[in-house]
Amino acid sequence: MTFGLMLTIAAAVLVFVVGPIALVWSFVDGMRHKASNRPRGGGGISNVVGGAMMELDRFIRPSVEHHIETEQQVRPREDEKGGD
Repeated sequence: MTFGLMLTIAAAVLVFVVGPIALVWSFVDGMRHKASNRPRGGGGISNVVGGAMMELDRFIRPSVEHHIETEQQVRPREDEKGGD
């Protein structure tokens, strides 16, 4: 057996045996405790999904203020123009 073959077998065992076991174990452990009792508090993935949905909504349906901002470019102030 070559070193490359042993490395490939070890990687396959990690990916197909240890990985799923670790995922199931962490899921079951997460479901055992209430979200408010966890060290990082409640929310977790639902906060991430909610934030992503809000950003997508902002891209799809931009607000009126955003349209006004892009239509009316900001003019430079007089003191930034230079000269008198």
